[in-house]
Amino acid sequence: MLCINLSEKLNYFLFTLPVFIVLTATFSLSEINTARRQKISDFKRVIVGKDQISKTAGEELAYYIERITGNKIEIVPIEKYDRNMKGLSFFIGEEVTKKVLELSYGPWKQEEYMLISTPEGIILAGDDGTGDVWSISTRAGTMLAVYTLLEDFLGVHWFWPGPYGEHIPYNPNASIPYLSIRNKPHFIIRSVSLGYSSYHTAPFREEVKKWLRRNRMGWTVSAVFGHSWSSVFTEQDFQQHPDWFALVNGKRQRPQVCSTHPAVIDRMVEHVLKGKYDIMNISPADGGGFCQCNEETKSETHKKLNIPSCTSLDNTGLLSYDGKTPVISDRIFTYANEVARRVREKNPAKGCGIHAYTFYNSPPVKIEKLEPNLYISFVYQCAAHRDPENHKQWFQNVSGWKKLDAKMIVREGWGNHYYLDLPFLHYKQIITNLKEAAELGFVGVYGEGSKCFATQGPNYWALAKMMWDPYRDTSKIMDEFWQSAYGPAAEEMKNFFQTYSNALDENWSKRKKVMDTTGIAYVNLINSWNILFPEDVLEKAEKYLTAAEKKVSSGEYAERIKFHRVGHEYTKIMLELINCYQKLSQTGLKLEFFSSAVEKIEQIPEEERKKILLRAYELGEKREEMLLAHRDWAGMDEGLYAYTNDAGIRQWHLAVKKELGIQKQTGLSKEILKR
Repeated sequence: MLCINLSEKLNYFLFTLPVFIVLTATFSLSEINTARRQKISDFKRVIVGKDQISKTAGEELAYYIERITGNKIEIVPIEKYDRNMKGLSFFIGEEVTKKVLELSYGPWKQEEYMLISTPEGIILAGDDGTGDVWSISTRAGTMLAVYTLLEDFLGVHWFWPGPYGEHIPYNPNASIPYLSIRNKPHFIIRSVSLGYSSYHTAPFREEVKKWLRRNRMGWTVSAVFGHSWSSVFTEQDFQQHPDWFALVNGKRQRPQVCSTHPAVIDRMVEHVLKGKYDIMNISPADGGGFCQCNEETKSETHKKLNIPSCTSLDNTGLLSYDGKTPVISDRIFTYANEVARRVREKNPAKGCGIHAYTFYNSPPVKIEKLEPNLYISFVYQCAAHRDPENHKQWFQNVSGWKKLDAKMIVREGWGNHYYLDLPFLHYKQIITNLKEAAELGFVGVYGEGSKCFATQGPNYWALAKMMWDPYRDTSKIMDEFWQSAYGPAAEEMKNFFQTYSNALDENWSKRKKVMDTTGIAYVNLINSWNILFPEDVLEKAEKYLTAAEKKVSSGEYAERIKFHRVGHEYTKIMLELINCYQKLSQTGLKLEFFSSAVEKIEQIPEEERKKILLRAYELGEKREEMLLAHRDWAGMDEGLYAYTNDAGIRQWHLAVKKELGIQKQTGLSKEILKR
């Protein structure tokens, strides 16, 4: 329980009231008086301080209270407040509480927030910093308090950024119980990136910032975990010190380094100590190409100082996720531990952040303990937990890391490019996994999502709710979404989304395994969509969506259903298009990832092949049209597609155009989208 240092006056108001319920699962101190309530219509004003967070929080609260009750709410600067004003007040921020109510309390913990009812109204305050109020990197406990009041007690919801994503229940008779809440979020990091933001419109990016803030996301800790070796070790370093770099097939090469080389350790310690963040990234470069030096081929520096080679630290009896490559966790975390130890000796306040990823995802076996200033960004996708073996492996890995006293951060891919903005729904896995993560000691959650709420909306509802409170009653999470988002059509829309979810449950074990892994491999997924979502699944989903459209013809619920209709039409186009690509790759057309699954080239009549090519071209053009149609919506991500054009990867539509002799420029690239 957190200690509140309030004046005797406030203690009297709070703790002499009868019938309190203590919600210990969620709040450090949370008491809700069910015997006494405050009518929202009795509130006449918000009192705001001079700082920007107090002002913005007050403006937000006034706007939503007006929409809920239909009554005007006045925004009163602190210097104009008069205790003789009639009606109740919302007191926003620490400055207001101190100057107006003459109340004081102890120092705030990071992102701590408070909601305290008084006879004059309610106090909403917290740990506030400076900076962009809409950035989740800015501490804004007061805003967390405001959104807790609005969402948890008044039923306001933000389902997705932009049009149709906001629900404000009109209720002139709304009331709230007397509250005594002081708490801080369980996860110190709560963040999801929504696709390829540099390709998105400025209005949509602004809506994303507001959606993140209103859903109480936060990344206020000064920490980075990403790949670092590529930027820390330059081409100039390679020319001057080739022995610092990975030895692969007898040759030194970038971007990976020789992680046992003393100069590499020295450079990384310097990188952390000079870095601007409290926790600096020390992760290897992305991809493979790790050092293969052994006791014979290691550098002269190694031999002179009697330092072990990289491969001598590996446990060759263990294979990584691809079933081929040896696990290199011991070498990577021997390096990480040494960097962290030396950093801590020079600056105990500095931390090191590193991924547990691909070939070094499983815990090392030769290390007894990890340094206390080493933070592990544990990379996985809970969507793969549909396979019981994958969940078992995940749990075993996490348990292994716990034995090393690892400080673990969830690093996920809830909606990354693997899913092509299709309805890969795994909200049940998200809910279960984040509850498990909290119970297993994970201290933060972040990862990649998609812009496409039109097909994946339920995933992000589950994600936002569990990030904020992983100990909530999980049985009610999705029912609240169906009801508040779709009203009279809740049952139909629930069935619509569950059609896809259930199909994934039923068909996941049937997916192709070009790569033999229990996880989610892109090459496996791209060649399995027709298995996961056969035609009868689309027909069933269509039936429920049509029923929902008939249930509500106008208003906010109808608009949301129309929004999902766009997503459903995109799904139909994409699934047929992918099927065309599979057929064409089987005839010998080189299509990245599709061709990897072809076991034997099929000879079909040229007329039939031409027909498939023309249909693929038509569908590919429709896909581009849909991506450009509603860029300010939380719909299909134009950036996901445009990035492949800019990077020259997954050029399936271009291959079809070339085969047909069509010279037509795409409308999707960063340069074109920014015009």
